Amino acid sequence: MVSLKTSLKRELLDIKKRLRSAPDEIAALKELASVYVDSERYADAVVILQQFLAKCPMDVDAMLVCGTCYSRLGLLEAAATEFERAARSDPKSAVAYYNLGRVYDMSGRSDEAIEQHMRAISLAPDTAEPYYRLGVTLAGRNELEEAESWYRKAIEAEYDCAKAHTNLGYVLDATDRSDEAILEFKRAIEIDPDNAEMHLNLGAIYGERGALSDAVEEFRKATTAEPTSAEARFNLGVALAGLHRNDEALPELELAVKYSPDNMAAHSQLGVALLHKGLFARSIVAFKRAIALEGETGESCYQMSLALASLDRLEDAARCLETAAREEPDDPRIHYQMGLVLDRLGRSVEAATAYRESDRLHARASKQGG
Repeated sequence: MVSLKTSLKRELLDIKKRLRSAPDEIAALKELASVYVDSERYADAVVILQQFLAKCPMDVDAMLVCGTCYSRLGLLEAAATEFERAARSDPKSAVAYYNLGRVYDMSGRSDEAIEQHMRAISLAPDTAEPYYRLGVTLAGRNELEEAESWYRKAIEAEYDCAKAHTNLGYVLDATDRSDEAILEFKRAIEIDPDNAEMHLNLGAIYGERGALSDAVEEFRKATTAEPTSAEARFNLGVALAGLHRNDEALPELELAVKYSPDNMAAHSQLGVALLHKGLFARSIVAFKRAIALEGETGESCYQMSLALASLDRLEDAARCLETAAREEPDDPRIHYQMGLVLDRLGRSVEAATAYRESDRLHARASKQGG
């Protein structure tokens, strides 16, 4: 079976061969730009599209594709210019207006974005995309009630618009209606079952509710849909650890670190998993990496102290706990662990002080919670 990458490469070679013999062949230029877009070579696509537009200056489709390529490259001003040109060339193009609104929104010009989305809605009232885009802009302004209304209109226009169900779910969750959010995320999954993001959304809500077995199921589906997703691997590892299934959690967290080596939380959680497995030296390496990425936190220093103490590196453990106490002075676990380490170092007076502070903080927390 020929891979998509190989197929595109062959198509690219064939088109370039045609252009060498006929440099002005319009169809070949457009095909070449399409292959570059499919290959995510957006800068190359823009070059070819501009050559094409120089020969066919009224081709609105080429303007729209060019604008999309510029936006993918983060060149928002250039993208806006192309979408504006498309709108001028075809004032009835709803696609031009909602894409222009999207770029305005990305540029922080939300008032202008709303105006463009409304134009698109007037031109294509039976299409989900302009309603959805207006919802995105309003949600970005934290106008959640209005955003909800437009997401629902997108769904009325096209029930199978999975991203409208997804974003409606976000709004419902943000407004403390998690049961309704779950229904929307499930509807999105019914429409697009192989989309990792959909499963991550549903898994996250299950995790927040403490339904970790359900969360694990959704996160596993996310890793199946997107095996190299660091977010999916991380969330699956954390959920498995929460169920005390550390043997399964560890490889997922190792993959999360592999796919996102600069993710502090992934290194920190990997350190905890290694600690629970009794792999103390490796645990320390993971915590040190987390600290190198984000600086010292009370939690990372506390967890690393447990690994150090388990290796009888008591002085190092005490130093970690001193840092942890500075970062999180009200955490009773840190002071209790300090007492244990100081006791082992023969510093009983200081240990007693640490134990008393731990007891005091525990008592205060109980009183506040009671």
